[in-house]
Amino acid sequence: MSLPMPLISIANGIALIMLSIVGYALKDPVNSGATAFIPAGFGLLFVAFGAMALKESLRKHAMHAASAAALLGVLGGLTPILMSLVKGNFGARPLALALQIGMLVLCGEMLALCVVSFVQARRRREQGAAG
Repeated sequence: MSLPMPLISIANGIALIMLSIVGYALKDPVNSGATAFIPAGFGLLFVAFGAMALKESLRKHAMHAASAAALLGVLGGLTPILMSLVKGNFGARPLALALQIGMLVLCGEMLALCVVSFVQARRRREQGAAG
């Protein structure tokens, strides 16, 4: 038995918030470290959309919003990684790279699970209409 998507969204949101907290705690003391909180922003969205999706009447819209946020998170995590590869300074800032990869993985996993859930829901609706 799998977890309901609202709980998965909340769990992913908490993981992103924890990623930010760890990233901020490990930051270079010279830098402000404000960018370490970017994953937390996405995490707060996942938690909010997951909480909204616990209400059956809001589930479809809230989970679609969560999947849109996950897509933006994937792009937000992937873009700086690709840019550092193009510029030739990949790995110059290992903590930032770790946060970007963490955000990419967590948002990518959330996006993939949302897509699978949407496909399964559509199949259930079609089977219910046919049978």
